[in-house]
Amino acid sequence: MNEEPSCHYRHRTYRQKRVIMMPKVRSSSEEPPCPNGWVMDPNKTKCFLHVGRPQSWNDSETCCNKYGGHLASLSSLQELHFAQSLCGESINSCWIGGRRLNNTISGFQWTWSDNSQWNKSMFPLANVPLNCTGTGQSCLRNITENVCSVMTNNSKSLISERCDNPHASLCILDIDAKCNRHRDYLIILAVVSGLILSTTLAVIVWLLVYKRGKKRRRSRKLTDPAASLPSWKVFTKEELRSITKNFSEGNRLVGDAKAGGTYSGVQPDGSKVAVKRLKRSSFKRKKEFYSEIGRVARLRHPNLVVVMGCCYDHGDRYIVYEFVANGPLDKWLHHIPRGGRSLDWAMRMKIATTLAQGIAFLHDKVKPQVVHRDIRASNVLLDEEFGAHLMGVGLSKFVPYEAMHERTVMAGGTYGYLAPEFVYRNELTTKSDVYSFGVLLLEIVSGRRPAQAVDSVGWQSIFEWATPLVQAHRYPELLDPYISSSSTSIIPETSSIQKVVDLVYSCTQHVPSMRPRMSHVVHQLQQFAQPPKNLADTTAIVVVEIPKILTLQPLTVSLNLV
Repeated sequence: MNEEPSCHYRHRTYRQKRVIMMPKVRSSSEEPPCPNGWVMDPNKTKCFLHVGRPQSWNDSETCCNKYGGHLASLSSLQELHFAQSLCGESINSCWIGGRRLNNTISGFQWTWSDNSQWNKSMFPLANVPLNCTGTGQSCLRNITENVCSVMTNNSKSLISERCDNPHASLCILDIDAKCNRHRDYLIILAVVSGLILSTTLAVIVWLLVYKRGKKRRRSRKLTDPAASLPSWKVFTKEELRSITKNFSEGNRLVGDAKAGGTYSGVQPDGSKVAVKRLKRSSFKRKKEFYSEIGRVARLRHPNLVVVMGCCYDHGDRYIVYEFVANGPLDKWLHHIPRGGRSLDWAMRMKIATTLAQGIAFLHDKVKPQVVHRDIRASNVLLDEEFGAHLMGVGLSKFVPYEAMHERTVMAGGTYGYLAPEFVYRNELTTKSDVYSFGVLLLEIVSGRRPAQAVDSVGWQSIFEWATPLVQAHRYPELLDPYISSSSTSIIPETSSIQKVVDLVYSCTQHVPSMRPRMSHVVHQLQQFAQPPKNLADTTAIVVVEIPKILTLQPLTVSLNLV
């Protein structure tokens, strides 16, 4: 006879086996699974386990419960014979699930441990003495309250016996009930998993939508005319006449005469403004003019001139800007104001760097990116600390094609600030702004206009003048004479001049894709900043090859201007 395992050990083995088999679905032809050590009945609907250790009925039921089942409940003679064969292997009697329900001697009623009612017509109980000790009602009560059913292997009847007597036991496990429990467990697990998954997906979708909306709102603050404050103002023509003293010549600022003129003015609250009058053209769409001015007025950057408002009156168009104290850059490069001083090297590098920062903002930080199209010295205003402020953003959209050429094509047919791709193909991109900045940077360094008269050759472009000096490595001769001739000016090192000139030629290459981004130009200019030395200490000469592609030849353009 094999030694029976303990109840606790069998329970643990059964639980592990049950977890492994939980996802398994049984087909009609597959044998129902029973835990290890259990025996399946002939009908293949129940599993039986014989526990050979003698113990009371209550302890036997508890042990069966630990296995996940209960003491055997029998429903037919076939099951009785099968159970007797299991029980008869070791001893002559086994506890099964029957227990007396009431406490009357006559008409005993029984119940099984699975809560089904006992059918006494199927298995009549044999009248077996219960060995009650005592007399009278106490003995009767003790008999009727503590009677359980025992199965023997030599009878078709069951025997009633005191529940505290020790016997072996027979446990049963209903496979269908076990499968139903597993099915319920899987349903609950699926529902809970679905809720967790749907909640997680909802949170992820919400976060994505929130971040996308936040990014759009941030972008609108830069580009949408209705997204940010302060708002711009629509002036009347009478208001502009009043604040500019009827556009008097005394209020005209230097530069922009061909474009209609820029005038200083004082508002009733005492604040100063600059009023730019645009040249008349066939452009008469008032709504589009207001829409573009409103969009530009919301662009905010320390190196952009703030647009405060505009005016449209019977085809006359005006733009009102903030007043910048030191006025246009071309005035300081070519007509030093009375009482003013010439720009030294450090001031010029500050102007170039701050101007590049403003252009880089338009190219990289505004969506969609803004192409200025008209970068030149008269469109750069200087504040009290000689920081650059770029004006005219979006203005070229309202300037006719002919006027754009008239302002940018210089005398003698040279094209000044204008990129060659615009002259040849009428193409304007951010790389066109880079080209214009390169021309202006050389103008800042040299103090020469993009084209000026020379007695021996007539009109000469700035690159026709500069390229021979660069090829001969005579970089100090490229400096504005106001810097090199002044006894108080601090002269930059030759290597510093060379680096800036190399950047000029990089920005003005004929192939637009080979020009750097303005953000790279800003980085380069910031790297160039260093304490300068006097001209007497500048002895180092750095040899540099200027590629042919960087040597710009004058371009002759034939225009019929009306």
